[in-house]
Amino acid sequence: MSPKTPEQNARIRAESRQRIMAAAMHLFARDGYERTSIAGIAREAGVAKGLLYNYFSSKEDLLRTLILEAFSGGDEQIANLVAADPRSTLRNLLKWFFDEMRQRPEHWRLITEITLRVDKYAFVHELAKAKMEEYVQVLSRLFAQLNYTDPLNEARLFVGILDGIGVEALVLKDDYPLAAMEKFLLKKYCDENK
Repeated sequence: MSPKTPEQNARIRAESRQRIMAAAMHLFARDGYERTSIAGIAREAGVAKGLLYNYFSSKEDLLRTLILEAFSGGDEQIANLVAADPRSTLRNLLKWFFDEMRQRPEHWRLITEITLRVDKYAFVHELAKAKMEEYVQVLSRLFAQLNYTDPLNEARLFVGILDGIGVEALVLKDDYPLAAMEKFLLKKYCDENK
């Protein structure tokens, strides 16, 4: 058997890291951060426990990486949703949010679980605070362009509505009227003839 090329080794390392992160995401969302062990993550990922430490120094480091990648992915998605018309941007954001709730509930379950325990993890609190303020400012500018009288508080209300829908949808699952709420919010915020 011939030795692996540097490219093959890099691909194998990237795949191992992704398997570890996917396993951690699944277990953190299902069992909670405290009840999930490094050994359990390694077992779920199909890697040796020692290998996990080649990629992450601790369970907290793994969690931090998951959160940072989630924020980074969210930023990329949101950047792709911006349109010339602020109402179209809001429409794109709402459609993205509801699609995410349908397609990636495990991801949002983890984000919600960590968010609800934000005071327990100081680094999460700081990351979440900075990211939330950034999102509120973006939304505030959109609402200002749409001539809302108090765009900052409208942005905070909008975020609160989506957070509430997200939690209820995660708790009630198929019993939550996700499609009806999507239609309602699209009409409320994106229908120019309301």
